[in-house]
Amino acid sequence: MALAEKIQDAIERSSWIRKMFEEGARLKGLYGADKVFVFSLGNPDLEPPEGFRQALHSVIAESPTGAHGYMANAGYQETRAAVAAYVSREQGVEVSAEQVVMTCGAAGGLNCILKTLLDPGDEVIVSAPYFVEYGFYADNHGGQIRVVSTREDFSLDLEAIEAAINKRTKVVLINSPNNPTGQVYDRDSLEDLGDLLSSSTSKLGRNLYLVSD
Repeated sequence: MALAEKIQDAIERSSWIRKMFEEGARLKGLYGADKVFVFSLGNPDLEPPEGFRQALHSVIAESPTGAHGYMANAGYQETRAAVAAYVSREQGVEVSAEQVVMTCGAAGGLNCILKTLLDPGDEVIVSAPYFVEYGFYADNHGGQIRVVSTREDFSLDLEAIEAAINKRTKVVLINSPNNPTGQVYDRDSLEDLGDLLSSSTSKLGRNLYLVSD
């Protein structure tokens, strides 16, 4: 079967994280799980809390009908309301259910956002080291990443970000705690980044968006 060149290229550049995970599974089969440590996918090693299991049992016991059918694109209203209430308490800002969209994982959410924001040729600024899949996500929607450096402690280098902003910039994508460094960006640097994007928006005459993964 002839594949599109873009897909063939993506396959050839496919995630080495996944390859490490698969190789880890193979090695565990050969040598035993207690002898192989796999530092690849961020699979949690903690089981869900007991309340989670109890909620599942309660739903099953109620024998609901139609629970496996389609829902609104943004997700169940009651779920979105619960998420909005949690974020409002945690962040100290008012978030409504209408501002929440449920997605299939962070990858699905980021692809939805980039699909919404990017036009062909638009750039997404990321700070290295960054999660390796970001390049694929931008490419999925006609964009491309522009990689900038961080400081020696892996904190944001605002001067590098400012130098990278140009007429094709649409998104600055950050990840805190960062994958893979674990760096948590402090409040001052995030506020300075927000000020930078606001001033750059005024200078360029187009909106720049800060996306937090």
